[in-house]
Amino acid sequence: MARRVRYLRGYRRDFQRERLTDRSMDSKTTIKISLGLILSQIILCSSAQAQTSQQDMRKRLVGQSAYAACKMIHANYSQQRVNLIVETAIKENNWESQKAWLRLPKTIQTIKTVTEAMNSDCSDFNQDSPKFIPAMHAIDAL
Repeated sequence: MARRVRYLRGYRRDFQRERLTDRSMDSKTTIKISLGLILSQIILCSSAQAQTSQQDMRKRLVGQSAYAACKMIHANYSQQRVNLIVETAIKENNWESQKAWLRLPKTIQTIKTVTEAMNSDCSDFNQDSPKFIPAMHAIDAL
């Protein structure tokens, strides 16, 4: 009986060692899989964020440009002052990458449409304006 107990104890130790070895392999594999999933999520989020930030940047740039153009129409701002407003917004917000985009005909048309939809003090949209719905569509299309 004593031999049998020793044999079983030895078997039990061997079994526990195997389980520990298997667990460590499983935990290593689990860690690798987890890290892979985390990295893939980071990559997906950063690319989506980059695209979103470019769209947000363009929407803000159109808004700033439309505000400046509206001030030129309703508050008699000079072209030089309007250009200064837009250039300052570009510099302060690091929008230099969008300067060329700002000069595209489609962008200019969007700015014009948004400007025409603004109220006379240039603080918001005039929702009664016939240009309001086209302005919203133009902004969404950015």
